[in-house]
Amino acid sequence: MIPEIMPKYLQISGEKKLVITFDCKNPDEYLVDVSLIGLSKAEKKLAKKKPFVVTKGFKVLIDFEDDHYFFVIPNGYRWNGANVPPFAWVLIGQRTDPRFKLASCVHDYMCEHHKVIGYNRYLSTLVFVTCCQHFGDFPAWKLFAMKHSIDNYQKVFGKDEEGKRWKL
Repeated sequence: MIPEIMPKYLQISGEKKLVITFDCKNPDEYLVDVSLIGLSKAEKKLAKKKPFVVTKGFKVLIDFEDDHYFFVIPNGYRWNGANVPPFAWVLIGQRTDPRFKLASCVHDYMCEHHKVIGYNRYLSTLVFVTCCQHFGDFPAWKLFAMKHSIDNYQKVFGKDEEGKRWKL
C-alpha cells in the first residue's frame, strides 16, 4: 500500500513479492558524481573514496514478506558505488558504472543503517538486485553472479556504521 505522502512515485517489483516504492518518479536524478574541482586535499580524498552524493533526499518504502520498511536517504549522503573488485570489472563492470548508481545508493544506505530494514541482510541483497534489474539493463547471469556475491560478502564482512554485523 502506498502512503498518501507519495502521490508521484516510482514503484518496482522483484522476486519473493518484493515491492520498492520511491517518492519520486526518477530518484536517479538526485544522484550525482562529485567534482574534484575546487576541493581541498581532504575533500578530494573523501570524493575519491565516496564519489557519489545525493543532492535531494528521497523516501523509500519497501514491502517484503508482510513487513513494511520506510526510510529517507538524506540530502548529502555519500557512497562509493558498487563494491566490484577489480578482477571482476571485465565481467560485471566497474564500481562507478552508472547502471549501479541507484542500486548501490539504496543498498549502501541499508548496509550502513541495518535497522531501517529490520536487520534483514538478505533483503538488502534483493533490493540491490531488483534495482539493477529495473535500471541497470544487466543480463540474467550477471544478476545471478551479483546477487550471490553480494549476499555472501555481507554474510562474512558486512557491518553497519556502528561496526555491528548483520543479524543472521
